[in-house]
Amino acid sequence: MPRLSRKISPNGLNHCIVREINKQDIFLDSQDKRKFKNEMMKTKEKYGYKIYAYVIMPNHVHMVVNTQKSQLPEIMCSLLTRYSSYFNKKYERIGHVFQDRYCNKSIENEIYLKNAVKYIHFNPEKAGICRTEEYEYSSYNEYISEKQTKLTDTKDILSLYDNNCEKEAIEKFVKQHMEKQKEREDCYLIEYEMQNKLTDEQLIKIIYNVLKIDNVVNMQRIRKKYIEEDIIKMLEIRGTCVNQISRVTGINRKIIQEVKNGRK
Repeated sequence: MPRLSRKISPNGLNHCIVREINKQDIFLDSQDKRKFKNEMMKTKEKYGYKIYAYVIMPNHVHMVVNTQKSQLPEIMCSLLTRYSSYFNKKYERIGHVFQDRYCNKSIENEIYLKNAVKYIHFNPEKAGICRTEEYEYSSYNEYISEKQTKLTDTKDILSLYDNNCEKEAIEKFVKQHMEKQKEREDCYLIEYEMQNKLTDEQLIKIIYNVLKIDNVVNMQRIRKKYIEEDIIKMLEIRGTCVNQISRVTGINRKIIQEVKNGRK
């Protein structure tokens, strides 16, 4: 199946997400996280792009980057390939480490940019790992140290808070990160998910590929004992929902919902 076209921000600002494959952690210890940071630095030096925020979680990474329009796929390919080679060698394994494609969301305005940075920094706290300021593998502490780092380009973001005084900018940055974090995070997440929702046509193509069929009729003829298994596979597709799956497959919505709720 041909890949769906990727939307890249015309101004170079993107929120990128890379995730694990097979729901397995891909950063198993501190050395792994430090290695990924090192590879981020190497790709940054090679391509000359800016990193505005990042967080390295056990099974995924968020980054806000500013690149030339045509650079992003090449940058991400280089970064993920380099880390995958390290990971496979260290843990004596073969195969993919990340899902086939990273996700990216175009950032079109200042409000969205600020919310993306806040959302990224809040990830460790949201996951119950530790407080935002206690997490070592995010860019948050690089913002509050008053010292420009080589990895994170903090000045551009801080200038959005105060363009005249860096100390004031940092204080405003911290204050806004602490205020109503949950409310802003939810708003950002909802907007992100809505803008990354699959169209019916896109979903049908992915379902054909996942279930290895070539038309909806074949899917509807599947024997009953396979229905639950196939519904589970479809529910794992990012960017879709129960109603949409029911609409494009003809499977009763109630059946899909029951499988999702684990009642079958």
